[in-house]
Amino acid sequence: MNEGKPARSGKRLLDYYWERLCKNRLSVVGLGFVVFLSLVGIFGPIFAPDPQKTDFMIKNLPPVGFSIEESVYEITTGESTTTVVWGRPDHPLGTDSKGRDMLAMLISGARISLLVGLLATGIAIFLGTFIGVLSAFSGGWVDNVLMRFTDVMMTFPFFLLLVMIVFIFGPSLAIIVLVIGLTGWTGAARLIRSETLSIRTRDFVTASKALGASDARIMFHHLIPNVSSLIIVMATLSIPGVIMAEAALSFIGLGDPMSTSWGTILNTGQHSLDTAWWVAVEPGIMLFLTVLSCNIFGDGLRDAFDPRASI
Repeated sequence: MNEGKPARSGKRLLDYYWERLCKNRLSVVGLGFVVFLSLVGIFGPIFAPDPQKTDFMIKNLPPVGFSIEESVYEITTGESTTTVVWGRPDHPLGTDSKGRDMLAMLISGARISLLVGLLATGIAIFLGTFIGVLSAFSGGWVDNVLMRFTDVMMTFPFFLLLVMIVFIFGPSLAIIVLVIGLTGWTGAARLIRSETLSIRTRDFVTASKALGASDARIMFHHLIPNVSSLIIVMATLSIPGVIMAEAALSFIGLGDPMSTSWGTILNTGQHSLDTAWWVAVEPGIMLFLTVLSCNIFGDGLRDAFDPRASI
């Protein structure tokens, strides 16, 4: 971490970290996919059809380039005939058992996943940063109380606690964001506390105290800026876990019924794997690529901020 005023500042410092990040090409690819997904989530709904619109006349259409065999029972003859159904360009990724467009549903899922990931991670990182810095800087009984509270929170199984709270208060997107954010800060608090403990004993903090700087000024102008790189890396690496938690809740039926998330699509697709495999496979692929991209970007970001890392 930098002590006091960094040697490089402003744009030069950003350029320095960006140059180090770009040396890891895999991380740049991960960043590119995350940016692409963000653009799709923001602007995609403007051009995509309503993901909740149903049309049973076009149910279970396969993606373009694929075909399925469909049996049709003829009432007049009493016999079943088999026809081959091909994917249509107006539904390039196919439709589900209710005739809903898969592309529109995946775009909606991207928006929900990014929204939950960013908001819930922001809440968790904010709480973890505040509690970790306050605990390390204050010491004494404040440190003991905050860390024992953190220990108690860490003893609860995260996902079971999440399921219980969402079940009690109802499956809404706002509740899911708040619950994940208010229960997912413990790891960040411990890491930031350990880093702050080493920073608070350095000369520039001691000099600020000697000059009469207030505790709030020391915390917000010296301690938090010097752990900012750790905060950014933790936030990046926490987003995939939040996205998976929301998808898991939606998969077991505790997601927001008014929103179309990837977990909800997976829940729908698990019942039709033999007849419409793409309904489960496509959101699964999107989850896999999103989590993988966030993780490799976070790893690259961690290496870029670490001066000891050889890139």
